[in-house]
Amino acid sequence: MKAAKKSSKSRRPSNLIMVIGIEGWVNAGKVSTFSVKYLVDKIEAKKFYEISADKFHDYALYRPTVTIKDGLVQSYDPPKNEFYQSTTAALGQPLILMLGHEPHRNWPKYVDTVLKVAKRAKVKLIFTCGGFLSDLSSPGQLTVSASASDEGIIPELKKAGVELTNYSGPTSIFSEIMIKSKRKGIGVISFWSPVPMYVSGIYPRGVYLILEKILHLTGIKLDLADLRKKMEAFEAEFQKELSRQPDMRGLVDGYKERTTREREPSYIF
Repeated sequence: MKAAKKSSKSRRPSNLIMVIGIEGWVNAGKVSTFSVKYLVDKIEAKKFYEISADKFHDYALYRPTVTIKDGLVQSYDPPKNEFYQSTTAALGQPLILMLGHEPHRNWPKYVDTVLKVAKRAKVKLIFTCGGFLSDLSSPGQLTVSASASDEGIIPELKKAGVELTNYSGPTSIFSEIMIKSKRKGIGVISFWSPVPMYVSGIYPRGVYLILEKILHLTGIKLDLADLRKKMEAFEAEFQKELSRQPDMRGLVDGYKERTTREREPSYIF
């Protein structure tokens, strides 16, 4: 594996919080990646590190993208795993962000590399953001759930009104991050948002509620009003679509008739 690449030499403060968003199974409704992309843009975070993709990603499964204009190749972009750092003290808390792709192979080495960055930056707490498909009867009906690497974190999650995850089955890269982080003395909280099966594209409510919980738990000061407006606009448009499309209305009504609803990840954790 190529050594991770630095793009700046800025000093990293101690006791950082890291938020991770990953493309892949954990990214229903783009909840995982959009949560981090939103933060990167909102706080104007600067990239300071990148993990080489060639040892971890199968390009036949997740193909690089290319831009060609007037017959000339303008850009070629393989899967990226990038780290960003907050540049403003207005947050009240230093923040590191990771935006990446779940690796197709060599999970242990990938996680070791991620945690090497975290240790060098003196990260003390990692948040992972995930979305999973659910049979919610409304895009406005959900409760985020979470798991933690340490039982000492659980009371804080309960106090914040977070539903605790109960799950057994196949897992995502987040579990390996959680297990290895604990061994290195780094706490991890893994947040999950259900995403209605009939919602396509970005699911703003899942992003909003996860980020709201992260801000509450960390004391980070960040105005999410623009994200809340995006969420409300999305849900208003969804209701209009229901009135225009009887088939969709029938689908949603069918979900409402169910007596139980899946609130935990059905195939990932």
